[in-house]
Amino acid sequence: MRLLAVALLACTLTGCGGDGGIPDVDPASLCVDDACGSKTVLLTVPDAENILFTDDGRLFVSGGTNVFEIVRDGDGYRAFAIHDGSCNFTGLAQRGEVLYANCFDGRLYAARLTAAPLLQAIHDLGLAAPNGLVDGPDGELYLVNGPLATTAPPDPKIVRLRLDPSDPFKVVEQTDWFSDGLLGPNGIQRRGRTLYVSNSAPTGLGEIRSVEIAADGSAGASRQVLSFFGLPDDFSLVGEHLLVPSFSGGFIALYAPDGRLLQRTGSGRFSFPSQARIGRAPLFAPTDILVTEKGILGDTGSSVGNVLSVFRATGL
Repeated sequence: MRLLAVALLACTLTGCGGDGGIPDVDPASLCVDDACGSKTVLLTVPDAENILFTDDGRLFVSGGTNVFEIVRDGDGYRAFAIHDGSCNFTGLAQRGEVLYANCFDGRLYAARLTAAPLLQAIHDLGLAAPNGLVDGPDGELYLVNGPLATTAPPDPKIVRLRLDPSDPFKVVEQTDWFSDGLLGPNGIQRRGRTLYVSNSAPTGLGEIRSVEIAADGSAGASRQVLSFFGLPDDFSLVGEHLLVPSFSGGFIALYAPDGRLLQRTGSGRFSFPSQARIGRAPLFAPTDILVTEKGILGDTGSSVGNVLSVFRATGL
């Protein structure tokens, strides 16, 4: 109870988000079909991985060499690295005025969201594959370890981090929070007190699974929300709907809350898409769908993937 009270105080002091950054967009307004929309490549992001819009509309994209802030440049866009060095960055999350990022060097990084943020390592996670990352409802962070590590055997799980209420750059507790049924977890998102995690099995079946966050902070009930054949990556929530890329199939798809497929682009439209997220003003319209095209794993320089793209209705 004491830890929960501390976390609630931290949320009060830092202004934690209420629903993990879910946009207020009518899913019916989206075009996720080649018949109504098309893709435009915006700019190069080596080994592009995750997308995060801050509460005030700033855009950050992680990749195999750095985390980049994306800004307007005339009629186009430019990417500015926010880490002095190179690292294979993955999950991104905002908590108050701080941006957090996971890296495959096994560390958690953070930067205050100033005009020129600079990521610094703040915590050794002791994990070989820290991937998806999201803020929690009580000021905590949740991250996924998986699906594959290059330096250790698989250890699939969701990890919870609690931070010092007076110092957002200090982790005071790390807990193995949930692992039941997770074989190849990858992305993680939140709505209220429900976490959603993408997961895959050796059979080729991918799924999105939900896990409830109990009032005491423990892991509650879990269920499969949707399943499909293919390898999922990170995804996003649009209201109660899910916007999901198929990494192996090269398409993005919109699913209803009951798991029904509503719309999808053609297979191979994207080069190994790793995340899809709804646009946000002032940089994008709420009907734009941003997609990170990772390409070949570990390849940061070829023309296969390594880009940030946008899919939007034709004529917009």
